[in-house]
Amino acid sequence: MQTLLPHPDFVVWCAAGKADTCAVTLVADLAQTIGMTTPGSQEQLAAAHELPPWLGDEALHRSHQSALSRKDPAHYGPLFPGVPDDLPYVWPAADRDRRVPLS
Repeated sequence: MQTLLPHPDFVVWCAAGKADTCAVTLVADLAQTIGMTTPGSQEQLAAAHELPPWLGDEALHRSHQSALSRKDPAHYGPLFPGVPDDLPYVWPAADRDRRVPLS
C-alpha cells in the first residue's frame, strides 16, 4: 500500500495550529443545520445507505487527481502515476434533496 504524504500547504496549516479547521467547521455546521454533533464513520454511513453514489467512481476520482496533478505536478504527479494532467472535472449530480436551503 502506498503511503500518502501530506501536501506542503497542509504541513504549513498544521504548523500554524490550524490542522483541524475543516473538522471543527464540519461538526459546527452539522450541529447547527441538522442537529448532528458527531459525523458518522464510513461503516456507519454504509450501513445507513448514506454513502454518496460517486464514491469509487473512477472517472470522478481520476478527474480530481488530474486537477491536483495540474496544480502541483511535483507533489501529486508521483501519487497519481498514469493519470493525465488535462482531464476535465467530473462532477456528480445530487442524489438527494437539499437538507438546508442555500442562504
